[in-house]
Formats: sequence, structure tokens, C-alpha cells
Amino acid sequence: MCGIAGYVGPREESVKLVLDNLKRLEYRGYDSAGVAVARSGEVQVLKKQGKLGNLMDVLGELAHAKGAVIAHTRWATHGRPSDSNAHPHTDCKGKIALIHNGIIENYLELKERLAAEGHIFVSDTDTEVLVHLIESEYDRHGKMEDAVRSALGQVTGAYAICVISAYEPDTIYAAKTASPLILGLGEGENFLASDIPAIMRYTRRVLVLEDGDFAKITPDKVTLTSVEGKPIRRKEFAVTWDVHTAEKGGYPHFMLKEIHDQPQTIRDTMRGRVTEKGEVVFPDFGLSSADLLDFNRIFIVACGTAYHAGMVGKSFFEHLLRRPVEVQVASEFRYSDPLVDSKTLAIIISQSGETADTLAALREAKAKGATTLAIVNVVGSSIAREADEVLYTFAGPEICVASTKAYITQLVSLYLFGLYIAQKENRLSKDIVAAYVEDLLAIPDKMARVLANTKAVEKIAASLAHTSSCFFFLGRGLDYATAMEAALKMKEISYIHAEAYPAGELKHGPLALVEPGVTVVCLATQTALYDKMLSNVKEVKARDGIAVAVVKENDQGLDERSVDAVLTIPSTNHDVLMPILAIVPMQLLAYYIARDLNREIDQPRNLAKSVTVE
Repeated sequence: MCGIAGYVGPREESVKLVLDNLKRLEYRGYDSAGVAVARSGEVQVLKKQGKLGNLMDVLGELAHAKGAVIAHTRWATHGRPSDSNAHPHTDCKGKIALIHNGIIENYLELKERLAAEGHIFVSDTDTEVLVHLIESEYDRHGKMEDAVRSALGQVTGAYAICVISAYEPDTIYAAKTASPLILGLGEGENFLASDIPAIMRYTRRVLVLEDGDFAKITPDKVTLTSVEGKPIRRKEFAVTWDVHTAEKGGYPHFMLKEIHDQPQTIRDTMRGRVTEKGEVVFPDFGLSSADLLDFNRIFIVACGTAYHAGMVGKSFFEHLLRRPVEVQVASEFRYSDPLVDSKTLAIIISQSGETADTLAALREAKAKGATTLAIVNVVGSSIAREADEVLYTFAGPEICVASTKAYITQLVSLYLFGLYIAQKENRLSKDIVAAYVEDLLAIPDKMARVLANTKAVEKIAASLAHTSSCFFFLGRGLDYATAMEAALKMKEISYIHAEAYPAGELKHGPLALVEPGVTVVCLATQTALYDKMLSNVKEVKARDGIAVAVVKENDQGLDERSVDAVLTIPSTNHDVLMPILAIVPMQLLAYYIARDLNREIDQPRNLAKSVTVE
């Protein structure tokens, strides 16, 4: 969680620059925000509970300050949102300021020791302990660099930190373990941030820090070492994103923009991975056919939306490969003593590549001998670096906390990978693989047709926003996986209670809750299970529930005579690909209901984009 931004260089009004960068990271947390500027003899700090705008409103003369600047937007873990718990935190003398993303696990032990030395604490956070520890070490060593290194050697947990001081007003010290941190390289100036979009306006030259890295940053130089002081080198890479992809592009919310981005992100994810003959290729993939054949079990591990993508992947893989596939929530995988060994392929899915539970699951799988494959969106992220193989999803920056286009590209990546294995193992003929590929290539245009008809979804949303007290999403087979993602979207941004159930479970409990004012969305896109879904719809209507059907175009069984509303989507030649299209009207339904209820759509309450602590 939490967003970090920093700058050291000659620009005037560097505080405004850093806060402008921080605004692009507010999706990482928005409980409070703060900024600190290092000047000779003092460090000025200003922080405010609430969103970044609250801080901007009270900047005053600090807005024109010049110097080394660090700023932070917080998602609360230790200590409730408040001015005092906001970052940056300072030492007793007000000479050192620190911002932090992560958790210091041994903070209580350190706090007791420091309090006994006479340090005064003014917040409830674990982070404040670290800045006092640096102060204590500075008193001992007399050098900031030595003090920061020594302090970090005493903490356990996850951190990305930036430190400035009155002792060295033109220097920022930074380090990371488990939480993301990148450096932007300029000419006579340098930048820091939690994520690349924050610094794209000023530089495209980026260094991604890895666990254990320690950086000393001045306007003219970046020196990278380990925390212990050993010199290291990190490869600089050039960011190729267009800066406008990280902005709203004229849409009222990032979420709506990102929903409309989805046809292009599918094309981007497939580009270079399918041939004119309809074969699936991964040019940089290292696993051989023999390696793939050797796996007798596949685990798919993820959290939230990525977990729902994994459910679709499980069904597709088992259908094609005829071998057991298990999907597990990452936070449970690590503690379940999973049956993983050298003949296991563990597929790790994460949009950010920094999700703490998912990263821990990857490490657990590797420790047990599994081969790991990461499906991630962020180049250079922790999961991408640590996995044995990586498939990037090419969704581009996703700003809205509720994931949409990242989910779609995760689905596409899983479909491609399933076909790739089937090819390598000769389980499917070339013609059958080519037919799947052709079907996938047609989906962006079909999705564009769905997005061209948003008025139909908007109309249904308007009728439900103020009348439905609860939503159930029902589906059978792959429609159940879609139902789970649809329910999550509704909960995340509308704050209306929503649950997903396999439709066959309706009479095993949930039907007791169906009454007037309860909406049941019935997904019916799987031909083999269609008649069963018709029965479930009738059960809902018999209890006076509001029934909304999601069906293929030209459907003959469900219309507005049998349900309250119908959403139609184009069909695919293979029903197993329908989840890519079926989720789109569900994303739109959640969006328009949340909009009509005046919710905070891009930054829903209590949530943050990247869950980088357990």
C-alpha cells in the first residue's frame, strides 16, 4: 500500500512537482498525505488527514519551497488515519524525515528500547520507530548514510523508505525490501516513486530497485549498493508507455476509460504471440516441451480479481490438458502446506507484481521445488523478477483500484498459455489450435460492440441503483467464475452487498434471501448448461426477485417477458472463451450503479490498488 514520491534537483517549486507526481499514486492509498522538504538547518513537514487535495489546500508558502522533497499518500495499517499518523515522520530534533511503505514487524521491541533512551513518539505507527532509530544511529555514527544503513540492519519486515535530513539537504537515501520503489533518472535531477506513471512527465529512464538495494540520490548522481554497502548495478530501462495512457482520456473516471481500453489491451497482449498460421508462440519462454510434459500438477495462485481469472484458467487447462489444476487464494496457499514438488508448475497471477501474499506464495512454491510462472502487468516488479518464467499482460497502467483491463488480459494470457502447452504436448491438432486463435483474435471487435451499447446497461443500472438492496450473481461452469468477478466489482465500488453462487446451489440456502428488492443476475452463456440456468431464473421470478439475464445474441429462451432485464453479448465459437465478453456488461453495471449512487469509483473506501502487506 501507500504511495511514495521524491525529487532532488534544481527546479523551482519542487514541492509542487512532487505532489503532482504523488497525485498519480493516490490509487495506492488516500487516508492521509504529507510532504517534507530538506533545507540547510531544518526539515519542513506538512501533513493532513484525508486525500491529497486536503494537503494541497493548506500548502501556503511551502508550495514554493525548493530542495530535496519526499511525499507520501497513505493506506492505513498501523494507526488509524489522522494528521499525526500521516507520513513523513520526523525524529525528536526535527532534523530527519522519513516516508515508508510496508510494515516494520519488530517495531514494538525497537520502540521500547528507543523510549528507554528518551525518544518521544507522537504517532501510533510502526514507521515512526524507524526514523527515531535512524536518529539514534546518527548520534552514534555522525553520518546519515551510516545511520540509515545501521538502522535498516536492525529492522525486520517489509519496507520501501525515503529519508531526507537537514544534515545533507541535497540528498535522499532510499532502500527497499518487499515493497516497490523505482528511481527516475534525469539530467542534473533525479526522481523516486512507488510506480512508473508518477515520474513519466519528467523522465523515461528508470531503475527498478530490488530487495536489499540501498540508494544515495543527489541531483547529479545515484549510487546503488546493498544495505550492507556492497556495490551493485541495476540495468536502466526506457519506459515506452504514452503518458496519456495514465490519464483519463476524457472519461469521467479511470474505471470507465479502462473498461473501454479493453479491446486494445487484448490486441496488445496477443501481439507477437500468435502467428499467421494460428500458432501460439512465446519467444522468450524457456520451458521446453519435455519440461511441460514433466509437470503432473498445476497450481494457480492469486488474490481477488486475479484469483477469479485463475478459476477460468483452471477450467480451460483441465479441458485441454486433462491433468489436475488447483486454484488457491494466495493468502491460504502459504500456510496450507501445499502438495508442491519439482513436478509442479505454479502459475502466479498479479496485476502489480507486488501483492504481498502472492509474492510469499511464489517463494513458498519455489522453496518446495516448483517451477514458477508469473502472469503480471508490471515490468520489473518483484514477482516478475523472482519467477522462473514471466508472461506480461500488457494492460498498461491501471489506475482505478477496481481491476478491469488487467483481469481481461490475465484471461487472455491464460488462454494463450493453455493453447501453448496443448501445442507443445501435441494434444490438439494445428487446425484446432488455429480455430481457437481465430476466435480469440475476433474478440476485440466483439467487445467493441458491447461497449458501443453501454446505454442499455446504463438504463438497467438506473432502475436498480436505488431499488436493489442486495445482488446475487449466479452462473454454472465458467459463468460461475464470471459471477464471482461480477460480484466483486459490485461490492468494491457500489458498496452494495453482492454474492456469487454456482446456480445449482440456489436451493441450498441463497433462495431463502430472494424477495422483492433483491436482484439476481443470471449468467447464461454456456450452451451445455443453458437449460439448467433457465430453471434457476424461474425460481428467482417465482419469489418476486428482480431477474437480470446475461445471454448471447439471438438467445431464444430468455427475454423481457420472462425476466426483468436482458443484457446480450456476442457469442464466440468456443464457449470456454465467453468469460472474456461476459464480464464486460458486469463491469459496466457496477460502474453505472456506483455512479448513480455517487460513490468514489476510482478510489473506493478502505481499498488500495496494490496490497503490498499481509
